[in-house]
Amino acid sequence: MAYESPELRVDSPTPLGSISKFTSGSPIVPSRCVHTISQDDDNSVLSLVSSRKYLFSGSQSSRIHVWCLETFSLVTVLEGHRGSVLGLTLSEDQQWLFSSSGDGTIRVWNTETLKCAYLIQSCHDVGDIFSVVYSEQSSMFFFGCQNTSIQWYDFNDPQTHGCSTDVPEIPVNLRMNQKAKFFDCDSSDLDDDGALGDENDVIKCVIRERNVCMNAHDGYVYCLLHASNVPNMDGEVIISGSGDGNVKIWGIEAGGLRLVHTLQGNSDKGILSLTLSDDGYLFCGVQGGDVTIWDLETLQMIRSVMAHSDDVLAVTLLGSNWASASADGHIKVWNESCEFLESMSDHKGYVLCMTTNNEYVMTGSSDHSIKFWNVPAMASLPDTFRKTQLAQSETTHDAMLYALDRWIGMRTVSGNSKYIEECRRGAKFLKNILQQLGAMSRLIPGAVGGNPLVYGRFAAKTASGDADEHRVPTVLVYGHYDVIAAENENGDWHSDPFKLTGRNGYLYGRGTSDNKGPVLASIFAIHDLLKEGLLDVNVIFLIEGEEENGSVGFYDAVEKNKSLFEDVDMILLCNSYWLGEDVPCLTYGLRGVMHASISISSSVSDLHSGVEGGAVSEPLIDMIHVLGQLVDNNKKVLIPGFYDKVRAVTAAEEKLYDPIIAWLKKSDANTSAAGNARSQHASLAPSPAPGVEISDVKHTELIKNDLMARWRYPTMTVHKIDVSMNNPTIIPRCAKAAVSMRIVPDQEIAEICTQFESFVREAFAATGSDNKISIDITSASEYWLGNPDSEYFKAVEQAIEHEWNVKPLYIREGGSIPAVRWLEKFCQAPAVHLPMGQASDQAHLQNERIRLRNLQAGRHIVKHLLQHLPAMPSSSST
Repeated sequence: MAYESPELRVDSPTPLGSISKFTSGSPIVPSRCVHTISQDDDNSVLSLVSSRKYLFSGSQSSRIHVWCLETFSLVTVLEGHRGSVLGLTLSEDQQWLFSSSGDGTIRVWNTETLKCAYLIQSCHDVGDIFSVVYSEQSSMFFFGCQNTSIQWYDFNDPQTHGCSTDVPEIPVNLRMNQKAKFFDCDSSDLDDDGALGDENDVIKCVIRERNVCMNAHDGYVYCLLHASNVPNMDGEVIISGSGDGNVKIWGIEAGGLRLVHTLQGNSDKGILSLTLSDDGYLFCGVQGGDVTIWDLETLQMIRSVMAHSDDVLAVTLLGSNWASASADGHIKVWNESCEFLESMSDHKGYVLCMTTNNEYVMTGSSDHSIKFWNVPAMASLPDTFRKTQLAQSETTHDAMLYALDRWIGMRTVSGNSKYIEECRRGAKFLKNILQQLGAMSRLIPGAVGGNPLVYGRFAAKTASGDADEHRVPTVLVYGHYDVIAAENENGDWHSDPFKLTGRNGYLYGRGTSDNKGPVLASIFAIHDLLKEGLLDVNVIFLIEGEEENGSVGFYDAVEKNKSLFEDVDMILLCNSYWLGEDVPCLTYGLRGVMHASISISSSVSDLHSGVEGGAVSEPLIDMIHVLGQLVDNNKKVLIPGFYDKVRAVTAAEEKLYDPIIAWLKKSDANTSAAGNARSQHASLAPSPAPGVEISDVKHTELIKNDLMARWRYPTMTVHKIDVSMNNPTIIPRCAKAAVSMRIVPDQEIAEICTQFESFVREAFAATGSDNKISIDITSASEYWLGNPDSEYFKAVEQAIEHEWNVKPLYIREGGSIPAVRWLEKFCQAPAVHLPMGQASDQAHLQNERIRLRNLQAGRHIVKHLLQHLPAMPSSSST
C-alpha cells in the first residue's frame, strides 16, 4: 500500500502538495458516529451492503452477518462460504443478496428467508472473487476475479431451475483450492460441488465457457460497477477497475460483454473502488491515496485528488458531495468542487468498505467494527438559525435518537448547585420537544433553588361530550429528567457518560435508561398516534427534575397546579428494569423508604487515644452499640412492632412467583445463558453445588423466599458511618451514621419513623454514655402496590405480549419511587409500572445503557396500550 512520494502525504485535512481547498473551521453540523457494532468473530469487515431492512457485512472469516437497521442488533449469520467474503451486492428489488468470496464461488441468498438459494462456481480456477454486480434488466450477475477474468452467469440458464444436464465440469484443483483457502476445513463437510453437506436445497450452477472474458485486465479485477446512465452510451454497461491501473467500460449485449472504452491509468496505481454520479462523473479510489475523477462524456480524467495517505478502498456519493475511505483509517467528505469538508477517524484500523442508505454512511474496518455515521453532507445544509430544532434530524436519522443524543449531553444532575443551569436547560429542551411534537407544554416551578417540573398535554382527537359515558380517558405519564452524577474521574466509563454512544445495539450514556430514554420513547409513542390520527385519549406528561434527590418540592408544585391534573384515569411510569435480559416484566409493587441520620457527639474536641482512651465515653463505640441493637444475625429488624402490620402473603400473590421461579430455574439449567439472562439476580438461590442433594420443592422454596426478602418484606440497612476525624490514633468527637428502612404494605410510614426514633433513643440510653444523640429523618415515602388483576394491568400485559410475543413476568421491586403512591392518592387513579430496560442497564452505575430494541419496543408498547385503552370497560365511566 505504498506510494512514490510519502513526504507529500501527511496527517492533515489534505496532504502537502494537494491543490484541494479545505475549510479552516469546523462544519456547521459536523458528522458523527451514532452507533458502533462489532462482529463477534473478531475478523475484519471486508464488504458491506444495505437494504431497507438489513445491513449485510462480509467477514474475513467467511461469514455474512445480518444486522437489523432499526435496532443495530444481529439478526443472524449466513454461513456457507469457505473463504473471506470480499464482495456484496443486492438486486434492485432487494430480494436477492449476491456474495463473492476468496473460495472462488458466488452465493445468492434470499433476503426474506435469509437462506442460500444458489451456489455458482466457475469452470476455471479463478482464485479470489473480489467484486460482484447484478443486472436486473439482463438477469445476469458479473464478477471480477484474481485470475484477471470477468465472468457472468445468466439466470435464464437451465441450471437455475435445477437442470443437471450439460453442466461444465469444475477443475479438481479448484475444489482443492476452495478447501484450502484462508483456513483449514474438514473435507467431509463439503460435497462434490464444494458446498456444505447440509445444503441440499441449494441449487448448484457452473459458469459456462462462453460466459468468461479471460484476461479482461492485466491485473486483478478489484471492482465492478453496473450502470445504465453513461453519457453517449445506450443500454447497460459494466465498468471494471483493476490492479493494472486501468478502467474499462463494457457494454452488455447478446448475453455477453463487449469492450467499449479503456481509461488509461497509472500501472503502478491500481483501481480499488468505483462510484458513478448521475451526471456521468466516475470516481476511482486508487492505490497510494488518490481519487481520480473521469468525465465519461469526454472520456477525460478531469481531476486527481490527493485524498489520503494510503490506499483508497471505498468511494461513495453523498448527494452532490462525495466521500472516500482509506487504509489510513480516515473517512473524508468532499464537495462537488473537490474541496475538503471534514474527516472522521473513529476506526482503529484500515477502513475497508463503505456503503450508504437514506440515513447513514456505514463503514467497515480491520478493527472488526462497523460504524454508522450521521453525515449532514448527505442532505442539504440546515438553516443555521434553526439548527437546534428537532425537525432538522428527520432528514438524517431517527428524531427520537437525535433528541436523546442532545438530551444526554445535558448534565441534568440534581442535588448539586453546580448543575442547576444544566438542569434548567434540560427542562427547557424537553418542553420544546413536547411543543414540537404537538403538545401544550410549560415549566412548573419547583422548590426554591430546585429544578422545575415539565408539564405537557396531548389532547385527544375526540372532543369531550356532555354525557359522562362519552368522557375521554386521560392518562398521566410520570418520569424524571434528572440523573445521578457521573464524573468519570477514574475512567470507569468506556465512553463519555454525557455523550450518547451507540455500541453493539446498545445506547450508552447517563440517563439512557434512567429515565431520559423511556421518557422520550413514551413521548414519541404519543406523537405517533397523534400523527396517524389515532390519539383517542388525553395524555399528560409530568416529568420532574428532583427524583434522584428525594423529589424535593415535587408535591407542593403539583398541589399548586392541581387544575392541570383533573380527571386522570390512569398513571403510567417507565422507570425500572426487567428481572433479567430475555423476558419482559410488569412491575406491580415497590417498597417505601425512610432515610435517617443518627449523630452521637461528645462535648469535648477530638482526643488522642493514647492519652484519653479508657477515661471517656467514645461516640463511635456508642454508635456501634446502638446500631448493633437494630438488626439480629438473621437479618430481622429488632424494633418492637416493626412487623405487626406487614400484610400476609395470599395465595394469589404466591401464584405470581411460579413463572418467575420457572424462568430462574431454566436460566440456571442453561449455563450459556445464565450469566446474561439473569444478570443482576444471578445470586438468587443458585443451583446446589455438585454433590449436594436438594429436592426440587426445597429449591423452589429457597428461591421464593429469596425473592420475597428482596421485594415484599421490610428491611433495615446501615449505609455508612462518618467520624469527625479519620485518624487511627484519634478518638473522634462525633460519629454520624446513615441508615434506611424499606417498608411494605400495610406498614405506615409515620408510625415506623416514630418507632425507629424511640427505639434508637432507648438503645442509646442503655449505654449509660454521657454523650448526646440526635436523630434526623431526612426523607420518607410510602410503598406502592398495584392490582395485577385490574383492567389497566391486563391492558399493559396485552400490549407487552403483542410486542414481544411472550407474557410478561409480574414482579415487585425492593427499591422506591417516592412520587408513585402520592400521585395515586392525588389523582385518585391507579398506577401501572412498565419497565423498559434490562437488568444489565447499569442504572446509577458506570456504563449505563439501554438496548435500542428495548427502547423502540417500549415506544411500540405505549402506543399499542393507549390506542386500545378507549375500548376498555372503565373508559366509559369516571
